Amino acid sequence: MDLRSKTEGFANLNSGKHVCDFALSNLRTTASHTIGLPHLGELLRAVPADAPHEHYREAVVADNLLGRPTQVGRQRSLRHLRELYLLDPSQPEFAALRRLWEIDSDAQHLIAGILAFTRDGIFRASFAAVRQTPPGGIVTSDDLTKAVAAVYGGDLSESTLGKTGRNTGASWTQTGHLVGRTKKVRQSIEAFPAAVAYAAYLGHRAGKRGAGVLDTPWATVLDLPVGARVDALRRAHTQGLLDLLVAGNVVDVSFPMLEEVSR
Repeated sequence: MDLRSKTEGFANLNSGKHVCDFALSNLRTTASHTIGLPHLGELLRAVPADAPHEHYREAVVADNLLGRPTQVGRQRSLRHLRELYLLDPSQPEFAALRRLWEIDSDAQHLIAGILAFTRDGIFRASFAAVRQTPPGGIVTSDDLTKAVAAVYGGDLSESTLGKTGRNTGASWTQTGHLVGRTKKVRQSIEAFPAAVAYAAYLGHRAGKRGAGVLDTPWATVLDLPVGARVDALRRAHTQGLLDLLVAGNVVDVSFPMLEEVSR
């Protein structure tokens, strides 16, 4: 099954027994920009975790935290970050990101990458080129462009497609999946417990239950080996990031810490 089929399948997670509070979005921010993790990190360092969404706008536009020379540039930066990360504590996905961001700095790049993956369709489509490349293999801009074209080829111009290859290559370098400036080399990702908890929480909001909370497109970003989901959830449970009960073949996962901060 190709990535487009998987994405379309998971986009319908609201069907069935459980109510879906979360779904994949199909924004195209990475058609013109990277996912901007350095800017997100700078913004989250400057704005208190309990601040309302207006404070993010003030920091970027009024205070020019990101050093943009024009008002238009400041507003554009804010728009891109909002598209990818919401920047609104009333949104559970962002509230959970902020809670986990403070807990584990090593996992920040993965946590942010997971949210960007769920928000941006082009970034999501490009992952096919990353995922199919073994550690140590080369991922070229052309590889990423072809992966995006397989999903969006009829909707994007040739020049825009070329930009997606460069932008998504830089973005996957920011998340740690690729390393290198001009020659991008695939490397394995360490599935930090905070990132596992975040991916699982989004899976729970999308209607998944049990170990299936990691059976989602965005959980593939974690590079978990086949059969490693329960062990990954156990590590997150050990750190108090989620509650886990395993009894025989029954797995129950809940998120009291993240659900509390998201209310």
